[in-house]
Amino acid sequence: MEKDIRESREYRLAKDWEMAVNSFSFNPERFAAAIPDMHPTLQQSLYRLIKACIKVMADETRRYDDRNRASHEEAKQIMEFLNENGRNIPFI
Repeated sequence: MEKDIRESREYRLAKDWEMAVNSFSFNPERFAAAIPDMHPTLQQSLYRLIKACIKVMADETRRYDDRNRASHEEAKQIMEFLNENGRNIPFI
């Protein structure tokens, strides 16, 4: 982990997101349904963020256990596909 990451706005956002999804009332489908209301450039930025998250989730060097093994294994499969078929998502 980058030395100053805990001082970054990205880290603070990740921690805020962590608290939001740490609730049985958080609905991933409802969150996803809000994406079409975003500006198209921001939709692309969100997708770029999701790809970066998948890459981290697939990383064999990070800690995972039985609680998140399924997402780790699926992320590895997605990364295989992206490595073969994916492309750089431009900021337009």
